[in-house]
Amino acid sequence: MFKRVTVLVLILGLFAACQAEVQVIDKPKIMVSLFPQYDIIRQIAQDKVDVEFFLPAGVEPHNYEPSASTLMRIVEADLLVYTSEGLEPWVKRLVEGNALEGLVLLDASQGISLIEADHEHEDDEEEEAEFDPHYWLDPLNMIIMSESILNALIEIDPENEVFYTTNAEAYIASLNDLDASWKDLFERSALNQIIYGGHFAFGYLSHRFGLEILSPYSGYAPDAEPSAQALAGLMDVLKEKDIHVIFYEELIDPRVARIIAEQAQVEIEVLHGAHNLSVEDMQAGWTYISIMEDNIAKLKEALRYE
Repeated sequence: MFKRVTVLVLILGLFAACQAEVQVIDKPKIMVSLFPQYDIIRQIAQDKVDVEFFLPAGVEPHNYEPSASTLMRIVEADLLVYTSEGLEPWVKRLVEGNALEGLVLLDASQGISLIEADHEHEDDEEEEAEFDPHYWLDPLNMIIMSESILNALIEIDPENEVFYTTNAEAYIASLNDLDASWKDLFERSALNQIIYGGHFAFGYLSHRFGLEILSPYSGYAPDAEPSAQALAGLMDVLKEKDIHVIFYEELIDPRVARIIAEQAQVEIEVLHGAHNLSVEDMQAGWTYISIMEDNIAKLKEALRYE
């Protein structure tokens, strides 16, 4: 009798373990192409979903193409969250070339008022892109994106609607606080102009708050080279405006910013566009909000916040 009870207990234990394993496997599978969307899902869904941020750590996203194995995982997922067709043209080819039954596609730019690309900063690679794709750098657009992602999460996993909604409300409140910090920065700063030794990614802040961003680059492509005339013009602005810092772009070698800074004897600082994180920053637990708070602190110094 004792042996039979022991066997029964073991069987029940194995059954419970199998049930637990099935629950893990049954989590909705989400594929995400850019860090801001990935971070939103982390904040709202937490451990209720299996989310893969498939842009490799440290990789600049503008010319990224997912591998065949990554595309296979996307096709087999429940939800794909991507930035826009302009930034990720491979999504259109994926849709045209595959039967995507069961996969919900979310263009995270839906519902956002996109601004036209600055044609003075546009290059040949992005001639087809009529709008600036870096909309996530305005916290108000992050709120819209959070609401879209919340709706998509509820669509694929309605049982956890209350959990997702509660977390989304808390996260949106923190984004509103962040927006208030941006407003305070620009309302109380003596300057409204920075030099950015990177590509034109901060157009939404420029558009909304009147921040003038001078860059030696044209367009969004990370492999473009600035002209000598553009570099000389920035040197003149540095002297005229008495600017003490040059910003550079994350994940890009700050060679140009360093050259300008050495010649003008000014400092260089990273101004993070939150496209992606390095391995070190990912391990350190950086979030979209912590990145933006760091940007604000650096801009306070550069813009002479009072």
